[in-house]
Amino acid sequence: MSMEREKDAKSALKDIHGDEDGKSYGAVSVYGPQIFELLSFETRKAEYLTLGNYISYFCFMTFAWLLIDVVGRRKLMVWGSIGLSVSFLLLTLFGGLNEVSGVPDLAIEIPGSIILFAATAIFGIGWLATVWLIPTEIYPSAARAQGSAISVIVWGLANFAVTLLTPIGFNNLKYWLFLVFAATNTFAGWWTWKYCPESGGRSFEENQEFFESAAKEGSWAVQKVDDGKFKSMPKGDDEEGNGERAPLLGRMFELAYILGYEIQIRNRQVQVVLPRCGK
Repeated sequence: MSMEREKDAKSALKDIHGDEDGKSYGAVSVYGPQIFELLSFETRKAEYLTLGNYISYFCFMTFAWLLIDVVGRRKLMVWGSIGLSVSFLLLTLFGGLNEVSGVPDLAIEIPGSIILFAATAIFGIGWLATVWLIPTEIYPSAARAQGSAISVIVWGLANFAVTLLTPIGFNNLKYWLFLVFAATNTFAGWWTWKYCPESGGRSFEENQEFFESAAKEGSWAVQKVDDGKFKSMPKGDDEEGNGERAPLLGRMFELAYILGYEIQIRNRQVQVVLPRCGK
């Protein structure tokens, strides 16, 4: 495959992920108080809840680096899109109930807040860091700087556009804007499932096989390239003993086991030595 075609394919992958990274959830994080107000909260409570949402955002995003090498990048993003789409559909429902007279505020505030907090956690785990990791695993050194620069520019422009248009959407569409967010996340999930290969657990050379095979077969659909080989992370132990391919969570458990075993040995040695010292 030519270098130009390889760059185009990889830039397209990164651009769509960078675009989604700043798409609907960039607006949710910026305009959190307005969203909570749509769920019938007063302004001060909406601001406090937004602060709490940011704190939970920080906590849950730490799970990404534990799961990303165990579950895989592709699966995290696809299921993340599904979770976000469902969350925004439910927020549309509860936003509509807020317009219906006779519905208690708590019946909207409590489930609506839980859904919004859950959506924040889903985005932090599934999309926040994942889209920035994939390019480092598929870009060749010659194109990494240029491709990353283009991706960041596209992400920045998309983020600017969405952040600018969101208040206009809230003023005109109100809670129906959540339905738009559900649609964009559904599209992002479909695009990821269709065209984004799983790059985790593979070396750079192994990831290049996807693009070479895709060029030969004339299709970028993951299911059609190498009989769906890149739909998930490779199975089996690392025969070469390359620690970088081992899941991070697995390495942590292994390290904890080794440390615990050493502590037990040292404790036994201390128990044996101390009586002798007493004599």
